Amino acid sequence: MKKLFSLFLLVLLVLPTFAGGNRQTGTSTGSVSTAGGLPLTTEDVTFSVFIAGGLANSVTSFDYKDNAFTKKITDETGIKLDIISSSDADANTRLNAMLASGQYPDIILTGYTGFGSINNLTYWGSQGILIPLDKYNIKSYPNIKKVLDEYPAADQRIRGADGHIYGLPYVNDCLHCIYSYGRAWYHMPFLRDNNRKVPETIAEFTDYLRWVRDNDVNKNGNRNDEIPIAFSAPNLRQFISFISKAYMPFIFTSDHFGLGLNKGRVWEQYREKEFRQALATMAGWYKEGLIAPNSFTMTDEQVRNVIHNEPAVVGVHFWAWNGARQPSARWAETFHLKPLAGPAGQRNSGNSDPWSILDVRMVITDKCKDPVLAIAWYDYCLNFEVQMAGYIGPKGEAWGAPDPGSRSLKGATPLYKLLTTFGGQQINSSWNQMNPLYQSAEFRLGEQAAEFETAQKWWETGDPSLRDRIAANSSYNEINNYYYANADVPWTIPTEYFIPPVALNDADNDRVSDINSVLNPYLDQAISEFITGSKDINNDSAWNAFLSELDRIGAKDRTAIYQKYIK
Repeated sequence: MKKLFSLFLLVLLVLPTFAGGNRQTGTSTGSVSTAGGLPLTTEDVTFSVFIAGGLANSVTSFDYKDNAFTKKITDETGIKLDIISSSDADANTRLNAMLASGQYPDIILTGYTGFGSINNLTYWGSQGILIPLDKYNIKSYPNIKKVLDEYPAADQRIRGADGHIYGLPYVNDCLHCIYSYGRAWYHMPFLRDNNRKVPETIAEFTDYLRWVRDNDVNKNGNRNDEIPIAFSAPNLRQFISFISKAYMPFIFTSDHFGLGLNKGRVWEQYREKEFRQALATMAGWYKEGLIAPNSFTMTDEQVRNVIHNEPAVVGVHFWAWNGARQPSARWAETFHLKPLAGPAGQRNSGNSDPWSILDVRMVITDKCKDPVLAIAWYDYCLNFEVQMAGYIGPKGEAWGAPDPGSRSLKGATPLYKLLTTFGGQQINSSWNQMNPLYQSAEFRLGEQAAEFETAQKWWETGDPSLRDRIAANSSYNEINNYYYANADVPWTIPTEYFIPPVALNDADNDRVSDINSVLNPYLDQAISEFITGSKDINNDSAWNAFLSELDRIGAKDRTAIYQKYIK
């Protein structure tokens, strides 16, 4: 860890300088209440905050003068926020560099960086940078207590290996998020308008790809403009994972790629003959011209532009989420492809591990003069209406009360109604889910499912007259998310195949980090070379050279380290 983070000192010139440095105290500078008493403080208090990620199309600024949610929570609590933020792409680099330099803020909102892993909490806690929260009795705060009571496993998720609490909990009990690790999307009108059925097997899928290549499926008079498969370089592993799951219960999570458990033994799946068979299938497609050659270098935006070509040209693309822009007609016409069955009948969903719904959303550093107030601020942010405003925007503009007699996604009385599609909200009206959140199953499925019957008819018939209604329905995104995730449940990879969260000691953590920094890019490169034919997947010498290089990099060492911690 120490060696890894010291490397980031090279980028310190891009960092903010945060004032402070005082050790925490156990007293608050103002009145504290999250159960209804506002403001939280009567003092002039400013917290310096780093938001790791979140700068995107819907959020270009978190500043008070620009962002409606920042203004709301500042005005309601009396707490000013000195915010530094980043894009998702450079969040980890910025965060690591700040911590290594000593120039870090009072509060860190971790976004989706993975910073709240047990190893990070343990390491930075042992350095005195993250303060232990045990003595502050976080369950005395009503909203935090609700999270921990309803999701007891979250208590362990916020602790380091030393048993101390270093973070505040985040729950995202999102079915479609769990099933987002190996996912394919197809352009439904190609099938509908040519009276073809949806492929169910690798063999049927191959036939479909050849049909797209060889025919004028978009009916524009040009038989050569269709692209059977396209994906972006960032989504290479989505493609590999989706296909490999037809051959074996291939593991792809935010922490592991091709590394799982087999009867309690750590399992390097990318060494197996089944994985080689999957690669041979992909290589065959590439050789036949069924995969866009520039897929291995294209950015997400470049692929989106191809997906939105008029007329449509892409048969299938691979993305965690629908790669088409929403809301749009092309987005509505893009359907989820269920897991395919392989030659031996294998069929596995793109589900992640069951621990992926739990995380740490906020940590408090030793720069913070008032941890009590910081915890109270977090608890306030978990109030329902505050969460909704941070999630998608102001009440009355982005969301509101459900309609009388309406139904939720799970068929019950809804909690709220969206007035805009997530991703289509006003710029800088929210924090785009970077705020403290408690997205329980009740919350996720509590959205009003407007025109649910229309959505069902759309999935069943693809009736063109329904397309524009679907694209304009602000509820359709979540209705569709829930529908296609449920469709994947029958092929869920069992929990026993996933490596559970483990706390490595410092030496083992350093070694695994060093191995991963070389192994992960090598896997992507070698797999790409096998698919594109730069290396012959059917040549035993080429395959054995790949296995030997894995050994040289230390893949077996990584396996042995993890095995020590598996009980």
